[in-house]
Amino acid sequence: MSNFLNINAANFQLAAPSWVIPGTVVENCRFLAGKVDEIALLFFEAKSCLAYTEADLPHKLLETGLSFHIHHPLDLPWEEGGRKAAEVVLALNKKAAHLNPSAHVVHPPAAGPAAAGLIGEFAEIIVRSEIRPETVLFENIKENSLCGLTEIISGFGMKICLDLGHILAYAQNDLLYEDHIEGLVSMLHLNAPGPKGRHLGLDKLDAEGLEIMGVLLKMLVKDGTVTVEVFEEDSFFKSLQLLSDYCT
Repeated sequence: MSNFLNINAANFQLAAPSWVIPGTVVENCRFLAGKVDEIALLFFEAKSCLAYTEADLPHKLLETGLSFHIHHPLDLPWEEGGRKAAEVVLALNKKAAHLNPSAHVVHPPAAGPAAAGLIGEFAEIIVRSEIRPETVLFENIKENSLCGLTEIISGFGMKICLDLGHILAYAQNDLLYEDHIEGLVSMLHLNAPGPKGRHLGLDKLDAEGLEIMGVLLKMLVKDGTVTVEVFEEDSFFKSLQLLSDYCT
């Protein structure tokens, strides 16, 4: 547990996105070292991230004492099939392999009749790869709440990342009562919903938002990860303080 969040009852790793201050991944990691346990490497765009080199993700990041996980692209090519989406995830894992990523957050395909099949195609590639299935976490998004998909996700040994802001913004409360979700929640993304999909600080949560945050914290597996997914310095640290106060 990081020095910032000195909470005896908090059984989770505390993570920050790799963009909290303007600057490179290296600059953000140096700034956040000692304040959190882990960094979410924001690989939001497939094309640009597939072009990353050693200069973007240097070995010296290991010297910060931080651990890392990958947030995979928002534009995974699901329209080309689950196999193609898996190939992008595997290629990006290789880009960051020297940082020993502990988890892989993946946006699912859009909800619809094809979604389960696409996830199955994706999973069949992943389970035969160097990525352990239990480290792949599907995130609820605007286009797919994951309702109706938890059984296939758990069937392949994969897990779920619950995003608080998405639950609130898109009225996805039903996901909290989904069959097969118990024991699946390995990561939380904590933020408050803002206009046009913005991620606001936790101080912007209303009473309902705080209540659901409490529910999510109880659903998180022991030693799971809580990512305060806020992309601005002042709001990020206000959020850490609120989370600390809430958990104390």
